[in-house]
Amino acid sequence: MTTTPADEFEDLQRDPGAVFARYTDRVYGACYQLLGDADRAEDMAQQTLLVAWRKLPEFRGESAFGTWLYSIARFLCFNAIRKRTEVLVEDGVFEAADPAASALRGLRNKEREELLASASAAVLDPLEQEAVYLRYVEQLPQERITELLDLVDASGARGLLQRCRRKLGRELRRRLQELGHGSSFFRNSHG
Repeated sequence: MTTTPADEFEDLQRDPGAVFARYTDRVYGACYQLLGDADRAEDMAQQTLLVAWRKLPEFRGESAFGTWLYSIARFLCFNAIRKRTEVLVEDGVFEAADPAASALRGLRNKEREELLASASAAVLDPLEQEAVYLRYVEQLPQERITELLDLVDASGARGLLQRCRRKLGRELRRRLQELGHGSSFFRNSHG
């Protein structure tokens, strides 16, 4: 018997632990497929389930629970891959950069990631988050995204992504202003 998103949302309300248990192996499999390392995949799967558990009140059931979980797993895995490649040079040896500059760059990158993730979660619905992921992480063409997400609007993924960019742009500018950065990630040095 297949479970519909509505049934699964009801199951989440009654017994979230059971629903999470159903997805544990699948989340691990998705992480392993992206990372290619069993230990890293296990760590990332646990982190995915932990993040999802914390964010469960934000899940509105507008998409399938599995889609929501996999988007969290993909986001976390790709961040882990990117972070690892930032530290290593092409031959796998650590970059011999100035430690102070590396620390500052690391803080800025972390701040950017956190800012973008929180802004996305605040203003983009699950469908929009999936479209952004498919375009900017998976680098799929807009036509393919339109097909994958079954978008029936005449503008398809192009229109959806334009709306996402506008929403994120407004939210990021607002958050940067609150943090005292002006419109960039560098703090204003004058009062």
